[in-house]
Amino acid sequence: MGAGIFMSVLVFVPIMEAADRNDYDLLSTDPATGLYRYRANSSFKTVGDCYENTVDINNLGFHGPPVSREKGEDVFRIVVIGSSYASAIQVPIKDMYSTLLQEKLNADLRRASAYEVIPIALGQNRTLLNMFYYLNYGAALKPDVVVTIESDYELVTQNSIDIPTFDAQGALVLETPKSGESALVAFIRSISRHAKLLVNLYNRFLVLKSSVSSFLADPFSSAVATASPADAPSTEDAMQAEQARWQMKEKILSAYAKQVMRDGAQFVFASWTGRWVATSTALELPRHLKDISARNDFSYVDLAPAFRAAELSSGRQGRYECDYHWNPDGNRYIADALFNYLTSHPELLSRPSP
Repeated sequence: MGAGIFMSVLVFVPIMEAADRNDYDLLSTDPATGLYRYRANSSFKTVGDCYENTVDINNLGFHGPPVSREKGEDVFRIVVIGSSYASAIQVPIKDMYSTLLQEKLNADLRRASAYEVIPIALGQNRTLLNMFYYLNYGAALKPDVVVTIESDYELVTQNSIDIPTFDAQGALVLETPKSGESALVAFIRSISRHAKLLVNLYNRFLVLKSSVSSFLADPFSSAVATASPADAPSTEDAMQAEQARWQMKEKILSAYAKQVMRDGAQFVFASWTGRWVATSTALELPRHLKDISARNDFSYVDLAPAFRAAELSSGRQGRYECDYHWNPDGNRYIADALFNYLTSHPELLSRPSP
């Protein structure tokens, strides 16, 4: 059977490579940090079954407009850190949530500063790597606010690269985890970012998962929705694993937020969950994160309720039918949600007194 699978892949991969119009060999490793970035000042095409976009990479190596490394005196900078949702490569720069948020903030004629919203994001990153991307690329921009956006995928999954190193005093060691990667892990991580076959299969898996979850939530209009088996851990081991995952996430978030605040910026953690997420999970994530933020003295916002409300009021879905990620409407809903949260907490848009 193994030989059959191997032969199938051997035949299938060249077909996928020839048929797929996406560009994938786009990342480079920063020799100073060991972290991946897109090739600076480049562009590439990404194509889904229902969208096509030319992705423009800036001088920092991320999807977004060019960024001045020097911060002007009258500039208020918001740096957004995250994974594939925050990188938003499925839409042009003009339709990115970050561009729209910047435009909304600057539209206020009473503003005291010119706002810049700068995304520093790369697909497949999670909490620990988000912190390292802030440390290595965000901090140098001297942001006034750091917003980290994580989806349900980042929040409920964890692998070896997400586990930090602690010193003898229990403090998190702030070094890039790439230095501790085995050759096998580095190889698999590289393949997972570049291989067309895996990228296509992964995207299709996400869409299938969404469709199946929707069916399970409401299989027949006249029937009562059945609870998903994933709604709650079924064993004591699963519950302990979940508790350990949240404890680790709190340690990382605590270190992350404290570092941002030591750098003179304010820290905002934002979460977003899709409709495919089990109801109890969608409720548990904000509860855990709200508690973590309260214990560690940083701001937290759940973007999902505003996103859902915008979808309902507009009658327009916020993500692509063929992809998990936000379409232009979804990017606008996220920009509106962030704008409303920030402006309803004016202390976040104020610089601390010297």
